[in-house]
Amino acid sequence: MSLISASEVISIAYVTELDPTMIKDEVIQTAELKYIKPVLTSALYDDVVASPGDYSTLITSYIKPCLAFFVKYAMINQQLLETAQYTPGADPSLSPALVEISTAVLLPKDHRRDTMKEVLSIAFTKQILLQDFVISQEYSLYSAPVSKRVSGFRITSTS
Repeated sequence: MSLISASEVISIAYVTELDPTMIKDEVIQTAELKYIKPVLTSALYDDVVASPGDYSTLITSYIKPCLAFFVKYAMINQQLLETAQYTPGADPSLSPALVEISTAVLLPKDHRRDTMKEVLSIAFTKQILLQDFVISQEYSLYSAPVSKRVSGFRITSTS
């Protein structure tokens, strides 16, 4: 089970309406493991997943906003390509709110690139806020990283 639903991703990170079934659980889980778990560290992450009620502020105010934008970032290319073949299924009222084939195909690559950079920038900003909050709360299960990056190189303490 993920810390955010597809509907929550849409309400937090999207401006336009989107069918929640277009955001697969696998994409949410991958983004969660790739971008949230390393910030929380394994022990705290496992406890948050096991006991979400104990971390309501952390989840609602920091994890969900961060995760929503990382999921959106992960989905942009797929959504642009796949909405061209999307059929609304049982709810035809959704179709006017979806991206049309002409928009998906004719979107200039510079616009797509700029959009992806902006969404990623928002996600990383929210990730910094998440990390700052986790550190400030002094969670007993949180363990600060023992290495840091300097000029792109990972420096690990040997003591």
